[in-house]
Amino acid sequence: MKILHIITSLELGGAEKLLTELLPAQKKLGHSIELMILSDVNAVFKKDLEEKGIKIYVSKYNSKKSPLNIFEINKKIKAVNYDIVHVHLVHAQYWTRMARLFDRSKNRRYLTTEHSTSNRRRNNKILGMIDKFIFNGYEEIVSISYATENSLYEWVGGKKEKYAVIPNGIDLSVFENSTAIPRDEIGAEKEDIILMMVSRFHQSKNQKGAAEALEYLPKKYKMIFVGDGILEEDVKNFVKEKYLESRVIFLGKRKDIPVLLKTADIIIQFSFFEGFGMAAVEGMASGKPVIVSNVSGLADVVGGGGIICPNDPKELAKIILNLEDKKLYNHIAEMCLEKSKKYSIENSAEEYIKLYKEILKR
Repeated sequence: MKILHIITSLELGGAEKLLTELLPAQKKLGHSIELMILSDVNAVFKKDLEEKGIKIYVSKYNSKKSPLNIFEINKKIKAVNYDIVHVHLVHAQYWTRMARLFDRSKNRRYLTTEHSTSNRRRNNKILGMIDKFIFNGYEEIVSISYATENSLYEWVGGKKEKYAVIPNGIDLSVFENSTAIPRDEIGAEKEDIILMMVSRFHQSKNQKGAAEALEYLPKKYKMIFVGDGILEEDVKNFVKEKYLESRVIFLGKRKDIPVLLKTADIIIQFSFFEGFGMAAVEGMASGKPVIVSNVSGLADVVGGGGIICPNDPKELAKIILNLEDKKLYNHIAEMCLEKSKKYSIENSAEEYIKLYKEILKR
């Protein structure tokens, strides 16, 4: 099959990171896989994909907001005559849906993957009507978790048989085979117990709550945040207000996530809402205990492996202290490693290829 993935950009994010592993895995299955992005601004994953042999096209308008992307997308699809067009993230979803209005091919199939359980558009009735038009223009609507599917179906409706769930996947071997780095390289000391949260600083995340948990923990506990984002300065100010600067380390945007996770003692994913929780899976695959907030996307992924916690700093601190019991710590770590095996990138790639074949037969 000739398959074109279209995504808004390759900035730091869960959907973007997924494509760096999903597309090469699909290519290994013997299919022609290419990618189109609307903008290459801050495209941190672009080089990674190119090095893995994925051909990337950037819209000549290099803007995710330009309506002219409609014609650029249509032109690209017709030039190569793809069998499948697979779309990710809102701007790509909108412009590709509109581009389809100009596609007269009866054989080509369009599908989209929804990567989040919530967004600001869902507070606006007019945007709700637009979203219904957009999503119902795809043959298949894939969600990365049942929580994501239920949320989206409530929002846009449509034919239930058009909906499917395919969990995200990761290259498990990368995390299993990584080794820890010296703690002083990340600003921690040998005796510290390292708590780590890998995540964007975004309204969906609760770095403040994770940092606040330190107030209820001994000073040997240190919190390391990995990632950047629009709310990073806000969280840094919060840490200063709480006099926690000596116990919170901001590493910024990093690409050596596997070795960082191996260096941590406990992985935390505190979120207000989450479509899937890729960082939680990566933490589990690293063989470390993972604690997540009790929101549906994360709970679905981690349940039966890690620990699900109320989104409350005091409760988080209690759970962390419980893990000082080495027997419990090792048990949770083993459970996490076993649960992570469900989320291999090979499984995800095969499920998508199977779905592509099914919708081509319709």
